[in-house]
Amino acid sequence: MSLVAQVWDAYQTFQQSNPLLGSMLTAEATFTLGDIVSQLIVDKKVDWKKVSYTAKLAPIYGAGVYGLMESGDLVGKLISEHPLVKAALGPNLFGNVLNSYFFANNTIGERNGYKIRELVNNYASIFSQKDNKTFFQNFKEKYIKNIPGKEFLKSVIVTLTVWNGIQYLNYSYVSDEMRTPVALACGVAWLSVLSLWSLKGRRKIVYDKPDKYQSSL
Repeated sequence: MSLVAQVWDAYQTFQQSNPLLGSMLTAEATFTLGDIVSQLIVDKKVDWKKVSYTAKLAPIYGAGVYGLMESGDLVGKLISEHPLVKAALGPNLFGNVLNSYFFANNTIGERNGYKIRELVNNYASIFSQKDNKTFFQNFKEKYIKNIPGKEFLKSVIVTLTVWNGIQYLNYSYVSDEMRTPVALACGVAWLSVLSLWSLKGRRKIVYDKPDKYQSSL
């Protein structure tokens, strides 16, 4: 137990001095674990190429969660310091944007063999003027259509209900520098569910209706 306590103290100290980096490292563990759990549930095995893809993107997600927690503090300064208001109008509201990004990235990865370069190319093509398509047309085809609607709706419902309670407690009883790690740690089970929905949803898009997407390229 003393070793565990020492590790926890060291983690807290590091988080206090490097909150953003600490959040990114925490996300590295939680997002990859969620990916592994979801694959074991659905496929009964782990595709390490997918896990590697998630691991490469996890620091971005961690930075995003850190920013979401900061948005709650901004709500506190501008609107209300009440923990529920900070949670509802901060991380839980804008967290749906991060969830959509997570879903879209996974669908794009499923389609291109989980290659980061192809993911970057996909987003770069949104700004392309190819075929005289507008930015909004490209955004719809390259981003919106990669988000599984049914699964995303489920995530929105959970974010605006269950996570309001979790973040309420987070803002009420947890120190500033530990809020993002606590949110990520509490989210381990949530990330497993989110990854599960993403895995099923992206396969519907890629394999059930591939021609529809290809015709839009």
